[in-house]
Amino acid sequence: MAVTNHERVGKALELLKAGLVPFVERELKEQYAQLWFERAKGSVSDLQSDLFGSAEKPKWDAAALLAVMWNQWNEVFRKVLGQAERTLVSELKEVRNRWAHQQPFSSDDTYRALDSVNGLLSDVSAPEAAEVETMNVELLRVRFDEQVGTD
Repeated sequence: MAVTNHERVGKALELLKAGLVPFVERELKEQYAQLWFERAKGSVSDLQSDLFGSAEKPKWDAAALLAVMWNQWNEVFRKVLGQAERTLVSELKEVRNRWAHQQPFSSDDTYRALDSVNGLLSDVSAPEAAEVETMNVELLRVRFDEQVGTD
């Protein structure tokens, strides 16, 4: 069975989570030392903070990671990332919300989402960026095959 665009975006969000966790935790610990977990938890919604786990075993998801990055930007992340990355965080928050609410993704939407995930992961030197890039190349191949088949 063919992979849907919604599934592609979901997989990319899983890779985003995997790639951002080490970076986000490292930067928060650098800024806040032992208080990092409380500061992170305080920068998400009450619903998200209820799902956060503990400092010893945080339970991250893509929404929480992006919210923490957005809400802790001035104090933590702007020291190591630029405005382009802040824009990617904002864009990916919207992508994640669309995905979570099961809204459809066109091939163009999916390509852009994967490209944005790849960009942010590359900017934080996450190895998961390579897998997202491979997913984007595969999406382009599928789109090409579909276009050739309809002509």
